Amino acid sequence: MKTVHIGKGTDTMKEVPKPPVYLSEAAKHHFKEMAKKLIKVKRLKDTYLPALEIYAESMALWEYSCRQIREENKKEMGLGYVQKFKNGVTQNSVWFNHQNTAIKRLFDCFKQFGLDPAADKNLKTIDPNQGNLFEELSRKLSGQ
Repeated sequence: MKTVHIGKGTDTMKEVPKPPVYLSEAAKHHFKEMAKKLIKVKRLKDTYLPALEIYAESMALWEYSCRQIREENKKEMGLGYVQKFKNGVTQNSVWFNHQNTAIKRLFDCFKQFGLDPAADKNLKTIDPNQGNLFEELSRKLSGQ
């Protein structure tokens, strides 16, 4: 039996998992595409699949909302972003609200997977074979 050395083993997934049946078709597509990207950068683990599902549905919602806003704007510019009522009240359209909700969830998922600069920096792993340059310099200066 071969023992895996600490720091040498990995629990990241190597193959794209099958998307859950309850995801929409658009979300299944986004699930597979992001899974490929996360596997490539070695950031997809079995325990992260629920976050990947949320990402996929949020991406599908964002995509759908963008299309709806574009269609409404074809009728009248700006109509996709605001809703006007007969009594003169104007508010954000439902599509704009859905789009903003999806964007917030997407950015939360990006952070979890290290897909923004700050989170990426926090997820970087240190090569266990690389020594600390300051410790090495200190040893040389002290004559050790």
